[in-house]
Amino acid sequence: MEARGNDVNGAGRRWPNVPDFAVPAILAPAQLGATWALSKGADEPFSHNAWIVIICASIGSCVILIWRRVAPVQVLAATVLIGNATMITVGSPEALVSGLNDGIALYSLAVHRDRRVAMVGGAGAITASGVAMLVTAHDGAVDLLLSEVLGTLFYVVITALGQIRRQYKSRRRELAARLAEADREQREAAQAERERLARDLHDVAGHHLSAVVVHSGAAARMNDPDLTEKALTAAADTGRDVLDALTRLVDVVGPDTGEGLDALLPPLCQGLARLGIPITLAIEGRPRRLRHQVSTAAYRIAQESLTNAMRYAPGAPITVEVCYVPGALELSIVNQAPPELGTVPSLGTGRGIAGMRDRAEKLKGAVTAGPTDADGWEVRARLPTTVATTRRGPGWPEVLDASIIALCASVPCLMAFSPPEPLLGGWDAASAALIILAAFLRATPLWWRRRAPYLTLAGLMLIDVVWLFTATRADSKASGLVILGTPAVLVAVYSVACYSKKGVHTWPSPFVAAIPWGVLTGSGMVMQSDTHHPAGRVAFGAVATFLLAALIIFPFWAWGKTVAYRGRRWESSALETMAARTGEAVLAERHRVSMGLRGTVLEHTSRLVHTAEHALPSPTDHLTALNAVTEHARAALLDMRALLDAMDKTPEGS
Repeated sequence: MEARGNDVNGAGRRWPNVPDFAVPAILAPAQLGATWALSKGADEPFSHNAWIVIICASIGSCVILIWRRVAPVQVLAATVLIGNATMITVGSPEALVSGLNDGIALYSLAVHRDRRVAMVGGAGAITASGVAMLVTAHDGAVDLLLSEVLGTLFYVVITALGQIRRQYKSRRRELAARLAEADREQREAAQAERERLARDLHDVAGHHLSAVVVHSGAAARMNDPDLTEKALTAAADTGRDVLDALTRLVDVVGPDTGEGLDALLPPLCQGLARLGIPITLAIEGRPRRLRHQVSTAAYRIAQESLTNAMRYAPGAPITVEVCYVPGALELSIVNQAPPELGTVPSLGTGRGIAGMRDRAEKLKGAVTAGPTDADGWEVRARLPTTVATTRRGPGWPEVLDASIIALCASVPCLMAFSPPEPLLGGWDAASAALIILAAFLRATPLWWRRRAPYLTLAGLMLIDVVWLFTATRADSKASGLVILGTPAVLVAVYSVACYSKKGVHTWPSPFVAAIPWGVLTGSGMVMQSDTHHPAGRVAFGAVATFLLAALIIFPFWAWGKTVAYRGRRWESSALETMAARTGEAVLAERHRVSMGLRGTVLEHTSRLVHTAEHALPSPTDHLTALNAVTEHARAALLDMRALLDAMDKTPEGS
């Protein structure tokens, strides 16, 4: 697997594979045939010596392309040098040695090398091509400008496509590796859920049951009938809370209620106040809606801190402060020194502070805990309330989109006003400037072709139809700009097929794109001054042109659908598969913990509640029942600790 990954990046191979010969074998004869066809129509055909140079350069450049994935930098340098040197030697850009070969070499470089190398290679190819065109230009400044613009856009698009392909292959390798390691993903998901359940089990059961142990035991030692009855009532209420919390803990939807922190903390503090603990809750700042992860973490940290205060400083006053500050939530739990120093039962599991820090660190926050100057204890937490994001600058997809916009806007303008036979000759400078501005505005919607493909296509169609009914009234030749602007429509149709959301029907896009063609034919037949066409003939011509245009556009829709299914949809399917497997592992872990709870902690907690409830109507049994309640709470805590230890010892592969 490692070798394959290096192979994709062009490293780790010293010799080309059989597929590397295919492109050069097809390109060489096609290149020579196209050069011969162009030379036959030229005013000055190539001489015998020029043909020798062209044939040798074409074959040599194609042979070099065989190593384009093994040594892309060297291959690009060689093809650029051979191609442009050949163009200068024969004195004509119609020798197709330059452009095609170095375009393929540049694409390979962009696929197999990083951004910096790709940009340097593209800049080098643009510079060399520009110098060669400048030396061989014979048709004036306008043709030279057109060639330079098209050449630059060609190399920019090639570089962008190569880098996008590199990113795509990198994503595919990552997803393939994750699918191949599905078992590891399941183990990690189960382990993460096991840790969550262990942490929450400790927080939920440990908090309430510790309160029952501490205060029931204290009330039993004091042998005060009134206090004993209150302790039994509090134990029954607390036991029911534990049963409800443990049931939610292993529920499919998880333990989080989605309530805000201002709604969660008061009941928690009131529960301790019912047990006779002096507790104060203060909220500073304007409460605001928090991410549920932040609310849950803050609640669990407060809960664990209060549990520790009850264990190690029973009866000591506690102060809970919540402060909403810009970009964060600050939480402070301070307990004073206990009124009497004595032996506190060791019921902890060593998870408390570590669990709090783990919760905070997952949110990029922090927790500190330590003694105060007054021999008390303080826990402070700071949790970010916003997700830190790094600004993403323009990437290769944006470079590609900008190049497409420039290409789709500039080419129709250059062809419309370039001598010697401009499509729109005789227009003044102001009118020409408006035409150029309109062309760029027409291509601008392509910037949103990935995010809103259908709106992009609709915008182009609206602009074309408006153009046909307005500009063509001034000059019928202006309708030709719609034909020259066809590449923008093809890109939009491709984008609809490739980037539309799942479930959106994309098949109508070729027919939508063909509407201006039908309008162009129909309006052209109606506006002919020398010929009167019947309405039926006009309708037939418009419909026939519409269907023909849809047929021409259809392959670009099919291309987009193919890319979508092979690329983006495959990634989505892979992610859904992994998510399903992970979900199964999580549910299995919850079921296992649920079974462990039913036979241990839940049973003792149920007995605790049953004992307290049945003893309340009989005052003579209060003390005996309170001792039994304390023992049930201790047993539940010991079972909880045993369950947590068993979860820690669970083999990673289980």
